[in-house]
Amino acid sequence: MWLDSQSPWWQAQTLNHEQIARLQIGPLCLYLQRKTGEWRLHTERLSNPEQNLAQASYVPHWPAHQTFSRYVFSNEPLQFCLTPQLLDRPVVIKTHQPVYLPAAEEVTFYISSPVLIRLELKQPDIVLQDIPTQLLSDTWFGPNTQTGELCYADKTQARHSKEELPSRAHRAITPIRVKNNSNQMMSIEKLSLPLPFLALYGLSDGSLWTDEVHIDHQDDAELSRLTIHRQQAPGDESTVRLCKARQHFETHGLFRVFSGLFNQKERN
Repeated sequence: MWLDSQSPWWQAQTLNHEQIARLQIGPLCLYLQRKTGEWRLHTERLSNPEQNLAQASYVPHWPAHQTFSRYVFSNEPLQFCLTPQLLDRPVVIKTHQPVYLPAAEEVTFYISSPVLIRLELKQPDIVLQDIPTQLLSDTWFGPNTQTGELCYADKTQARHSKEELPSRAHRAITPIRVKNNSNQMMSIEKLSLPLPFLALYGLSDGSLWTDEVHIDHQDDAELSRLTIHRQQAPGDESTVRLCKARQHFETHGLFRVFSGLFNQKERN
């Protein structure tokens, strides 16, 4: 249950005067308190990064010896909202084990990435902070130090069955369809997930999904043809768009998805 309602955790919630809420989204934990003329916020990350739940409760006391941020108002808003947002850069995903795709084959992977939490007060709407649920390291994606872009780095199991997906409240799932139009075996160990071009959707079960990405790779090509399918996650009529894409994407585009991080291996 999300505080006093059965609604998903990204819906607006009311906090009474002096009330303290403890809000957990995966490994991120927030404490919020509404006081006369101000709101208080304390954030912390749990020691176990594999925490996957979304939980909320009222607590009687502020965490002992913890600092907090104060946001002051002449008349403080009564409600708050935690809205998930996709990261502001692409994420370079490394698979835990090498994944091979034979020539002329096609497969859909389900890759997840941690979201940001936008803390916003309502009536009037005031954004306080964008807080990452999980801290990722920086990495450079490109063939050399002159060509490429700064990205985040993460790891994945590269699951290709929706039934195998774990329930993780703080990560958004991106379906990625990869088509090998070459005549050689592809070894996929890393790929760039273009999050700034994707919209984010929320399902009634609390799961997060993005637009679907299609990657078409040709023989000896440094760039792959990439298309984005603006569709809501399948199987749930109550799917809502939580945020639009940060950047505009053309209908079809050539992108460096595997360059420098992609190998083709012929069968012996």
